Amino acid sequence: MKTHSAISLHQADYRGWDAWWVERGPLTLILVPQVGGRIMDFHWHGHSLAFVNDDLAGRVENVAAVSDVRARKRELDFLLWGGDKTWLAPQTHWTDALPFLDLDSGAYSIDFDHSEPQTLIVRMTSPICRETGIQLTRTIRLSETSSVWTLTHHMKNCSDKVTNWALWDVDMIRRPAQIYLPRSSDTVYPKGVKTFDNEGESTTIRDSVVSYHDAMVKVDCTTAHKFKFGVDAEYGSIFAVLDIAGLGSVGYRKQFPTFHPQPYGHGCVAEVFNASLYHYLELESHGPVVALQPGESAELTIRRELFNMSDRPMSDQAIQNYLQPADSASI
Repeated sequence: MKTHSAISLHQADYRGWDAWWVERGPLTLILVPQVGGRIMDFHWHGHSLAFVNDDLAGRVENVAAVSDVRARKRELDFLLWGGDKTWLAPQTHWTDALPFLDLDSGAYSIDFDHSEPQTLIVRMTSPICRETGIQLTRTIRLSETSSVWTLTHHMKNCSDKVTNWALWDVDMIRRPAQIYLPRSSDTVYPKGVKTFDNEGESTTIRDSVVSYHDAMVKVDCTTAHKFKFGVDAEYGSIFAVLDIAGLGSVGYRKQFPTFHPQPYGHGCVAEVFNASLYHYLELESHGPVVALQPGESAELTIRRELFNMSDRPMSDQAIQNYLQPADSASI
């Protein structure tokens, strides 16, 4: 075991995968670089918060040995691994309506940086995607003196052509949960919320699961209905209240910069997806679509924080305070 002050790091099995366990106080991050460079699970006070697909637990695809990645991914269909991953937006530009195999299911390299005092930095880097020419790096940064950790998504255009993509953070979480998002004062969507009509029951169920509270909106993710909603807010923030059996209510806050008026792949800075076939929801954060010349890069950093809600106020004003944007220096 390697120990970095109050942060411990060790390699061990996780559900059949060769994983790296990063532990700091009540927080544990479980990294599986061999499957899309994922944070496959994260634990709070010993309780798992992420969704991991039991049907795929321990499975590894030898993507590097595949000669025709598009044919192979059509054969595999949609591999819903679980955990936290980086996708490229917009989804309408995916080939074969499926995630890019090299980036989503390929093996990432992993390295550890202890150069900053009392801080651990972990980088997981993808192969170069044979469909897009993009290479992803996911950088996790933890300090022993903070309850916060950050995840920076980095994409580099390794092709010889201009590429147009946005970084898309997708965090798969166990239900049930109440999700709060900020609403824009200058929105283009009804009541500040975009309905993804192509996602399950979004249109018919909106009035049942979406409610409005001044400058924010609440999305109720408690039942097995498929839907997706998003916001075009001025700032990037998602606040989730997770109901964890044996632990109670846990607050999970994600904060990230926005880049208006640059275009967004789905027209939203933050989205919530709720699944019907599996017991999970997704907290999704977006960067803008950027045109990258060969060799150019772009980044999106997500600030994350967990805390117990047992003694915290849950009024609308208190929730609004949790949703406030992070200071740019803390991201």
